[in-house]
Amino acid sequence: MQTKPVQQKSQGLGRYADGAIPIAHQQSAEAAVFESKERFRRFVERSADAVAMVDCEMRYLSVSRRWETDCGLGAGEAIGRSHWELFPNLPEYWQQNARACLAGVLEYSEFVVGRSTASLAENIGGGSLRASVKWVFQPWKNSEGAIGGLILFAFEIAEDLAQTNCYNKFQSEVKSKQLETRPQLSQIALENVADTVFFTTSDGQICYANKAACHLFGYSESELLNLRVSDIDSQLSASDWPDHWEQLKQQRNLTFETSYKTQDGESFPVEVKVNYLEYGGCEYRCAIARDISARQAAESALLEAKEQLQAVLDAVPGLVSWVSSDLRYLGVNRHLATAYQMPAELFAGQKVGFLETSPKFNDLVYDFFANPEKKTSQEVTASIRGENKTYLIVAQKYHKSTAAVFVGVDITASKQSLLALQESEERLRQQAAKLEQTLLILQRTQTQLIQTEKMSSLGQLVAGIAHEINNPVSFISGNVSHATGYIQELLRSIDLYEKYYPHPVPEIQDWMEEFDLEFIKKDLPKLLNSMKVGSERIRDVVRSLRLFSRTDEAQMKTADIHECLDSTLLILQNRLQAKGGRPGISLVKEYGNLPRVRCYAGQLNQVFMHLLTNAIDALEEGGRNPEKYGKMQDRSFLSSGGSGTKKFHPEIRIRTEVIGDSEVAIAISDNGPGMTEEVLGCIFDPLFTTKCPDTSTGLGLAISQHLVVEKHGGKLHCVSLPGQGTELIVKIAIGND
Repeated sequence: MQTKPVQQKSQGLGRYADGAIPIAHQQSAEAAVFESKERFRRFVERSADAVAMVDCEMRYLSVSRRWETDCGLGAGEAIGRSHWELFPNLPEYWQQNARACLAGVLEYSEFVVGRSTASLAENIGGGSLRASVKWVFQPWKNSEGAIGGLILFAFEIAEDLAQTNCYNKFQSEVKSKQLETRPQLSQIALENVADTVFFTTSDGQICYANKAACHLFGYSESELLNLRVSDIDSQLSASDWPDHWEQLKQQRNLTFETSYKTQDGESFPVEVKVNYLEYGGCEYRCAIARDISARQAAESALLEAKEQLQAVLDAVPGLVSWVSSDLRYLGVNRHLATAYQMPAELFAGQKVGFLETSPKFNDLVYDFFANPEKKTSQEVTASIRGENKTYLIVAQKYHKSTAAVFVGVDITASKQSLLALQESEERLRQQAAKLEQTLLILQRTQTQLIQTEKMSSLGQLVAGIAHEINNPVSFISGNVSHATGYIQELLRSIDLYEKYYPHPVPEIQDWMEEFDLEFIKKDLPKLLNSMKVGSERIRDVVRSLRLFSRTDEAQMKTADIHECLDSTLLILQNRLQAKGGRPGISLVKEYGNLPRVRCYAGQLNQVFMHLLTNAIDALEEGGRNPEKYGKMQDRSFLSSGGSGTKKFHPEIRIRTEVIGDSEVAIAISDNGPGMTEEVLGCIFDPLFTTKCPDTSTGLGLAISQHLVVEKHGGKLHCVSLPGQGTELIVKIAIGND
């Protein structure tokens, strides 16, 4: 071992007798380094030549006044700016040399750049540069010994001797400052290195230890220098030292692991690198030790994790294998080895497919590594001890896709169960379809029975009520005309009395004034006329009820469709009137010239009742919540007055026309909210309703479709869009008498 560098460091830092370095001396050394750097910077600034100092990013730290003058810059203007900003057109080899010096590849570089490529460098040389520019630069180092940047020097080729001497002086000053700081920087680096560093003599006595060593062992530097290696190395006793020393002398350097002891007696593992050194006729051993407790703990944890993983994979009830990207087995689990009756160790290194039992698995492995996917799954058939089995193979790549793990789960029994289940499901599906069809028929039959019974009861009820109402109404209507004649004669008699007896007795005068005879003369005819109109209205309603129920028409007969519609509208007249904050519903009739149609008039009346009721319900909902119906407002809301308010105008339109020669169509439309496509597909289903269950049974449209399609052989079609209203179209044949 060379001892003189250590002695020089000790002398340079001024150690005490016990080897410790005084803090004041350390501070003095650092101050000396800083002062040296400052002197160097000031030297650059005051240089009479074009000299600059840049950092590793080529940004100016210091420049001479000549440099600023030649570049046309003011005092301090270059500081912080990039060199490439001032000299953007320098050739590529200039930049390459600069990068090489910053990287430490070159310690010194000089070359010539032609005037045509100098760009701003044309100013260098007093502004009258006629020749090429010579560039010289070399790296400068910081207090830690690392390259901190470059020193740049630029001048004309035709420089005089004074310029050359100035440059040589500059180079000498730079090298001198570097030589002054190099021992100090080396000592600082050795003292502050993170690893433990200590030197021993040939007999094992410790003669130097850095700060990390003192901190690691828990000794002061003076205490550590009084120990031998055997005092801190648990595995290197004093009796083993001679053999260790001879081995080190022969091999010159050794690397090994051992255990060190701290002052408290605590042991910890270390990795030690030792070197044999000779200097000044003495032999030394330089040891660099690093605590590997964390590394050993990590290795132990990794080993334990590997063992746990192997145990888990051996417990997996499937075939697990590891394969490298060169298509060779890295290992297999216990189940796979048992399945093929081979030791697991024999699989390692074998080519995939060497067993020749599953070509599909081989293809899966080849394709998986040929594609960029990280994982895949596929069903594979393999022959295991002569028996074909189906496996679900799941593969996952790892280690940057250089290897993959393949897990195979036996699904042979599951596949067979699945096939049996699919067959069973198909049978159940067919049975369910038959049951569904039967249920649909039952629902229709039930609906028909309910409707038939309902209409029968309703017809009997309507007929009875109509009969009972018709008699008193006829009595009232027949007697109103007679009462009118009698009253007119009485009023005439009173007029005659007033004419010929203008001065009645006081008692008669008082009585006439009390009951206002003049008012009675005017109001009594009006009263009788209202009674007549009311009785006629009751008679019309009774007639409409009889026409609507059609209790006397159990067979198909010709009927007037318009009469059927009008009788239904008369019954629904009260729902068309304004109520509950909703304006009255406008009714628009666009009746065509229809012939009489052979049909069940009572059933058609029922259909019209359902269709009109649905339209009225939709318009009432739109009146209560107009903001929900989007585009409907464009057609159904009109400006009212100058206030800009919107008012809803509900409308039902009934159109009839002849289609071709044998069919009539009745269309009932509204400007309500309309329906979505999903709702539109369900409106004819029994019991389906979008209304409150308390107010709707969901049978109206289903019954209507049954009566139109099955009873009359016609068609019932609905057209609707959200916000654009709804139209229901009934088409039936005209028929023959």
